[in-house]
Amino acid sequence: MPRAGIFAALLLLLAGCAGDPDAGFRDLPDAVQRPHPRAVPHTDRTGAPMAGYDPLRSVLPLALGGALADYAAGPSRGFQAAFAADFNAVSADPGQPLAALTTAAAGSRVQLLVPAAETTDSVLLDSSRAVVIEMPRDPMQADRFAATARDHAGRPAWALLPAYARGSEPLINPAQARALAFAALVHGASGLIWQGEDNYAARNAGALGISAAPRLDYGITMNGTAAAPPRIATASEVAASKRLWDAVAQINRRINRLRAALLQPDADAAYRVAAREQAADGRPVLRAMLKPWDGEWLLIVVNLRSESRAMRVHFEGGFRRAAHLDSDAPLLQDAARGILRDEIEAHGLRLYRISR
Repeated sequence: MPRAGIFAALLLLLAGCAGDPDAGFRDLPDAVQRPHPRAVPHTDRTGAPMAGYDPLRSVLPLALGGALADYAAGPSRGFQAAFAADFNAVSADPGQPLAALTTAAAGSRVQLLVPAAETTDSVLLDSSRAVVIEMPRDPMQADRFAATARDHAGRPAWALLPAYARGSEPLINPAQARALAFAALVHGASGLIWQGEDNYAARNAGALGISAAPRLDYGITMNGTAAAPPRIATASEVAASKRLWDAVAQINRRINRLRAALLQPDADAAYRVAAREQAADGRPVLRAMLKPWDGEWLLIVVNLRSESRAMRVHFEGGFRRAAHLDSDAPLLQDAARGILRDEIEAHGLRLYRISR
């Protein structure tokens, strides 16, 4: 075929693709998640199981793991930095006296996670009824968390998220942290524990955590000695620790806003999720969950991969209108057909309000 003919044929092909906005999309059968069709196992502020969501009693723990009370801030303000970052709980380093931890938690307005509450003190949250499941560092391995949560069906599942660097494993970046947190929620978590705080105990164990004010070197060893020299951070590691702390604080605030939806049963609606340029390696791409939201639906979509994706969501019964929950950005949609289209960045998150 002459070069001019090839060029004309190519133009026709491109025109056909441009005229069909659904061209190239492939359904992702494993994208839609419904881990809790009847009830979300969770607890109240004491750790007692909840049969259903109660806005006054239901708790979705957002805890800082490995925390040390900052006694320099005062006995009753030792966890104030955690509270300022929208953590509502702490899982403290076990080497500190319980009485001191309780005082610090009460004054800082956070709860203290304990294996079994020995008192009726409202500061203590009994974690013994929950199953704590480690979340892999790679969001594409979130199905491992989901499988363990299914094995413990009926118990609250709390995800242990890796907010630390150790050995050859660096700190995750803010986008990965967001993807991990929401992948855990979409797969059934009713609580998150960010492990862990950057302090002298973490450094003595060779780890670098997250902090509102991380240091190069804390200069403290356990009992004056350590099995190995404490870890001394570089300036870039200190900056990464603070950056991840700030990102986790933003994630906490967003989850707190969504708590009423996340702790209610999954919405009963038929929908499909598709992606363009689907990865050929067979590994997960997108995960989605639908929840009730003030008489409408809240659609959560998270990208588990480190590449952006064009996506399409199709509600079989149609909808009245779709909009971004936290943005006025325009959204491509065909409400009559029940279709919305969007681009989701690497490890991205999308929240949509769907009017029925």
